[in-house]
Parts: sequence; C-alpha cells; structure tokens
Amino acid sequence: MNSVIGRVVATAGVIAVYGAANTTHEIISPLISGPMAAQQLSDSNAAYVGTQIVSRTFNGSGFNGGLLGLVLLAALVAIWYTPIRNIFRTSEKA
Repeated sequence: MNSVIGRVVATAGVIAVYGAANTTHEIISPLISGPMAAQQLSDSNAAYVGTQIVSRTFNGSGFNGGLLGLVLLAALVAIWYTPIRNIFRTSEKA
C-alpha cells in the first residue's frame, strides 16, 4: 500500500513540474518568438530558416506540445509500469 501512495505522490509531483514547465514556456515563448518574427522579413534565407525553427519550437506544437508531453508520458510510465505489468500478469494467471 505504501508503494501506491508513493506512486500517487510521485505522479502529483511530476504533473506539478510539468505544469510549471508549461507555464514557464508560455511566458518565455512570446519574448523569444516576437523578435524572431520581425527578422523573417530581412533579405536572407538564413533569417527565414531561423525564424521558422524558433517559431515552430515556441508556438506550442514543438517543445510544449510534443517534447514536454513525451517527457511527462515517459515519467508516468516509469512510475506506473510495474503495477500495471503486475495487473496484466495476474489476469493472465486467472
């Protein structure tokens, strides 16, 4: 029973860290992507490519939606893998 309580506490902690990282990302995103948006109008291919990379990273679909979500999923799988595996093993024996 103590391991379940520890897993629930760890899950709450991981979700809290995810929320803090998400909030930080949302605060920093306009500060970084705003100046880069103005640079895409300069007469240079490198400026356009740089702008596209930064805007896709900080618009929510890159880092925030993808990478950060995968890190959250990996952490939750690491926390709950053993109990879930044991449930399926128990149901196979029955």
